[in-house]
Amino acid sequence: MNGSTVQQYLLSQAHAFNQVRIRTFDKGAFVYQPGDPQTHIHLIDKGVVKIGSYSTEGERVTYDVLQPGEFFGDLNYLGNGIEFFEFAKALTRLVVVSIDTVYFRHLIIHDPFMSDWFNASVVRRWWKAETRLLHMTRGDIETRLANLRREYSKPVAYGEPKNPDVFSLLSLQDLADLTGTTRQTMSRKLKELAEPVAVY
Repeated sequence: MNGSTVQQYLLSQAHAFNQVRIRTFDKGAFVYQPGDPQTHIHLIDKGVVKIGSYSTEGERVTYDVLQPGEFFGDLNYLGNGIEFFEFAKALTRLVVVSIDTVYFRHLIIHDPFMSDWFNASVVRRWWKAETRLLHMTRGDIETRLANLRREYSKPVAYGEPKNPDVFSLLSLQDLADLTGTTRQTMSRKLKELAEPVAVY
């Protein structure tokens, strides 16, 4: 099942009144930053969002880029004093379906349709992270870049007509973070490959 089907299902539930709402964020806006109260899970309807955290030196580090149909936010399952220290920043104009976290957890426990979608989504995210880690530890930079290009080849269909695909939205630092290299190494490699890159 795709994200659009899940969104329609969520918005059609009579008992979801005040629990589910549509929210829009401008390009460059933060959906949340570390320390913000996490009251909702966000399912992407349109646009692209960058997920990351901060290094001990205070630098932003990108570890995922999410597209329509994917979700993000803190489900607060870890406990034991583990702090959710993540930011979510819109790379394009962004439209999300925001679901109250308590209600969302209720759904994935008691609603078979939502439970099936959630399990598939978590496994897909897990697979994506493991695949990227494999390329980072075994592949050369060209292989890592090729993997990212495949992963982010989907056209941006909303709000970014001058950007043909998600890959073109990624900055040098994003690419460096996602491939386990440095900004300088990535800049040099892209020049060798004559690759255009976002500048921001």
